Formats: sequence, structure tokens, C-alpha cells
Amino acid sequence: MKKLNTDQVYRQRKYNLLHEESEGYSKVMTLLSQVQKQPTSRHAAQSLLALVGGFDLDPNRVMDVVLGSLQDCSNCPSINLRLDLLEDLRLGTSLSQTLGFKFQIYSGLQTPETLCRLAGMLLSVGAVNMEALLPHLTPSLERIFENTKSHATATNEASRLFGVVSLSPGESATTKKDLTLRVPGNRISSQIDGILEALLWDRRWLLAEPMLSRLERAGSLPSINIAGCRAALLSMAHFTVGPLYSKLSPSLMCFAMRSSSEVSQRDVPGMDYAEISPQRLDGRDLSALPRLLEVLEPLCCHLHVGIASDTLLLTKLARVIRYLFKLKQMQLDAYGAAKRLLEYVVLPAVSNVTVNPGCVCEIWSAIKQLAYCERQSIYAAWRGRGIERGAIGSKHFAVAQAECKAGSDARRLLKRVANEKKNSKHVGRALAKIANSNPLVIFHIILSQVESYDNMIHPIIESLGFVTPLAMDVLSYVIPVHLADTSRQRLQDDGINIAHWFQHLAQFTGAFYRAFPQAELRALIDFLMLRLELGESLYLLVLNELLARMGGCEVLQDISDAQIGGLAGGETLRHEMLAFDKASKRAVFKLRDVLCTSSTAVPLLALIAQQLPVRDIHHPVYLDHPQAAWVCSFQGAG
Repeated sequence: MKKLNTDQVYRQRKYNLLHEESEGYSKVMTLLSQVQKQPTSRHAAQSLLALVGGFDLDPNRVMDVVLGSLQDCSNCPSINLRLDLLEDLRLGTSLSQTLGFKFQIYSGLQTPETLCRLAGMLLSVGAVNMEALLPHLTPSLERIFENTKSHATATNEASRLFGVVSLSPGESATTKKDLTLRVPGNRISSQIDGILEALLWDRRWLLAEPMLSRLERAGSLPSINIAGCRAALLSMAHFTVGPLYSKLSPSLMCFAMRSSSEVSQRDVPGMDYAEISPQRLDGRDLSALPRLLEVLEPLCCHLHVGIASDTLLLTKLARVIRYLFKLKQMQLDAYGAAKRLLEYVVLPAVSNVTVNPGCVCEIWSAIKQLAYCERQSIYAAWRGRGIERGAIGSKHFAVAQAECKAGSDARRLLKRVANEKKNSKHVGRALAKIANSNPLVIFHIILSQVESYDNMIHPIIESLGFVTPLAMDVLSYVIPVHLADTSRQRLQDDGINIAHWFQHLAQFTGAFYRAFPQAELRALIDFLMLRLELGESLYLLVLNELLARMGGCEVLQDISDAQIGGLAGGETLRHEMLAFDKASKRAVFKLRDVLCTSSTAVPLLALIAQQLPVRDIHHPVYLDHPQAAWVCSFQGAG
């Protein structure tokens, strides 16, 4: 029994390490250092196997020595011969296990960058399999998912508290600085991220893309939140878009000089083994537009909102999208890819961009190539299921946090709005900075304030003179959204008078389009025609405000004889007697161009004339309603 116990417990099944001679390992190192002098890699492999058998060396330790030489000499000219040697040894799956054990040594520690590059190199040449290597990497996909979930939950909770002040006597007021401190940092870099970074720097997109997709399917945070992976992805995107952007860059006309902050192509060890693996992207592969879009679209989708950290790349992407929209022979694939990039990548990234009007104007130059209906659908996708706190849980948590912060800042600024010219300029500049990135949030809050307080209409209109064209176009989308709100009644409780919020919103609409006739008006007119077609005659109030403010044809009731006599004079007398605002020629021309068309003028007049019969037929309870007299007076004025 003692012999059996000794044999099972104390006998070493492997070669005795003391029995191995150090001379054998020294000869192995000498062979690896002189592998370039060998006639062929097969001859070097036979010599290595002879050393293992002649000195009774542990094969696993020899394999580890070979991998170590590859790890330390990845920049050497003999890298190709060393990889050929590894292939001639025909190690099979044991190579993946040995490499995995090297990763396990650094579990919980900082993994050397050279080891990650070695793994990327072996994956590129097909020497190891990612499926066999993945169980050895730490942390696991499940652990990464848990870290991601906890980080997203903490960020969402902090976003809900933006602008909230605690009134409890034992607690201090919650400030945004405290909220920032409560949110944990991005998830820790894993060994998977290190391998992924090495593949991306070496442009091994065909190997990196499945790993990125697997991380996202596993529910882990996209690698854009890891500094190294984000830099590698951004560099990959610059390289991908480069061949097409070189034809669109303003530097070709010598109007701009190349900035010294251009993203540099990092010198990655192993660049000279590209001839072994054809999976490395080349500029010649991206010269064809279909191939470029095949790589660029998934790459940008993996970057998603992380592209906001590189405004240069965002500007390049906007110019490429504009070029795709301008193609004479429109290719459906290119057009669809451009719209998807704009909807899923560019606009969500704008929410996280710091104040950069130049970049936003480049994005607007691409969006304005689309018809207004397509632009409105893109804004609807950007809005999603909700904005600000309503976006928590449905949008990327970074976007939701940016919207909540913008909403809190906007509410603070709106408290300082007053009927003073200097004040409106100061507040307008501050609002424009916030609306530069989150126009949907800002204008939702502004319209909510206007619906409650009509005395804010004039100062708000003056403050809008500093916003970008993109923000102005977004406001032309937000106004119909608020007008179509079905959660509130457009009539007061007495059922006779129009609700104050609807009156204020109609007045704001007329004042806005008078002050900024360059904004998109066609969308609002089509919206009003659709509502009139459904028999909702209260929307005639909005049309009345447009005609009165933009066209200068306001309807007056109960005027005196002196005022009627004043109408016989010139413009100055009419202005003195009736307090008319001087009509803006730009606003009049814009309103005329939109209304006086074959598809709008006659149908709109017919819809206005049909409103009273529609009331009589479909709503019998309103036969003797006082509102019918208002509709009749409006029709007579038309």
C-alpha cells in the first residue's frame, strides 16, 4: 500500500526537471536565433525535434520557448521563417493550449502587448483557433457582460438625477460633479480586447469583425470604450475611408493644409508577414466603392457613438455620405448604406460631440441632399422612443446621459430669458452651444415652455438666431410633433375655447417662420393639410397664424371707423392706425412659393371650404357650436 500511495501521489509523470540538461535548451535558443541560416524551415524543424529527443527535453517547455522567441522577435526580419518553422512542427491544437496557458499567467494582471500581438499574428496565419483560445482568456464573456450591465445601470441612474436637487435636511444638494464621481469608469480592458486591438492595428478586418460581433451578441460593452481598441478602430476607419475621401478633400484645391494632428498609422510589428496571410486590408482592395462600403458600414456600426471622439473622422464620413447622395447614377446599395450610416452612426454620435459647428454644418450639407420627408424620418429615428429621461433604456446610455445633461443645462438657461436685447444674445449663444449637439432635447424643452408662457415667444425667437441650419431643420420637425400631441385636449374644459397651449404654439409657429423663412415650411403645410383632411378644423388656427405673420394678412374684428379710414392711406398710416407689423418680403415670397403650387393651392382651399360640412356631418353635437362661427369667418377671410 505504501508503494501504491507513493506511486500515485509522489511519482512525477513528466520528465524530471532536474534530469533535463540546460545544454539542450541553450542549443534550442541557439537554433532559434540562427533560424535564418538554416536551408529551409523543414530542416530547422527536424533539428529542433532532434534536440528534444537527444536531451530528453520537455516538449511543452520547448514549445513555450519557441513562442517566446516569436513574442520577443516579432520585428525581426526572420519572422516569416519562424512562422514557417512553427507550421512545419505540426503542433495542431496543442499550440492553442500552450498559448492559452501563457495568457493564464497574466490573469488579473496587465497582459503584455507583445503577447497580444503574438496571438494576433498566429490567428492571422491560421496557426491557432480563436474558439480554442477563448476559454483561456480572462475575463470571460459572462464577466464582461456583468461589468457592462452594472456600468450601464449606474450611468442610467446618474442620468435620471441630472437637475434633481435633494431637499432632505440631512442630505446635501446633488450636483453634476457628484453624479460624475458616482459613475464608474469604463469596463477594464480584457485579454480579448488586447488581441482585438492587435488585429485592428494590423488591419486584419476579416478576423477582427467576427470578434466584435461576438462581443456585441454576448451583451458586452462595445470595445469603443477601451482606449486602445477605440484608437485602433478609429485608425482603421481613417484607413478605410481614405481612398474615397482623397478625391473629396478640400486639400486638393489647396484651400486647407493637412493638420499635424492627423491620425498616424502606427508601426505594428509583423507588418512584413502580410504575404503569408491575404486577410490584411490593402488600399487597392478599397478602391472599388462596393468593397469600401462592405467594410466601412460594419466598421462604423461597431464604432457607433464612439466616433464622436474623433471629429475629423466624423467630418470625413459626412463628406463621403454627401458624395454618395450626389452620385449621378444612383446606386441603391450606396444610397441605402449612406442613409443607414447617417441614421445609426452619425446623428447619434452628434449627441456626444462637443461644441463644433463646423462638423455639424458638414453633416447638414449631407442631410440637406435628401427630401424633407426622408429627413423627417431620419429625425424620427434619431428621436427614438423618447428623449432625455424617456431615452434611458432605449438608447445607448452615453447618448441618454448626454441628452439628460443637455436638458438640465437648457432648463437652467431658460430661467434667464428676458425681453432684453443683450440678454437674448447672451442666452441665444448659450442655447446654440447646447442645441449644436442635442437639438431635439433643446427644442422639446423650449416648446414646452412656450406652451405654458406666451410672453417667452418673442425672446425665444430672438435667441434662435445663433443656431445651426441642422438645428433649424430639426425644429421644423419638432413643431408638428408637438402640434399632433394627442395626450392633451386642444379645447378647454368648457368645450368652446381653444386651449392655451395650442394657441401659444400656433403663435410661436407663425412668429418662427416669419423670423426664419429659410426653415422647412413644406412639411408643416403638408401636416396641416393632412389634419384638415381628417376633419380637425382647429388646425386652421395654425394656418391663420402663418398667413397673418408671414403673409401680413391678419384678420381684424371690431375695428373702428377711424381705423377703417386709416386703411385708405399708405403703409405708414396703416401701421400707425392698426399696429400692423411690416411684412417680411422673404417670408411672403417663401409662403407664396409653398402655397401657390398646383399640388397645394387648390387642395388647401377645398379642405378649408369643407371644414364646416365635415363638422356638421361627422360631429352632430357641434351643429350649434360657437366654434362653427369662427370657421365660417376664417373661410370668408380666405
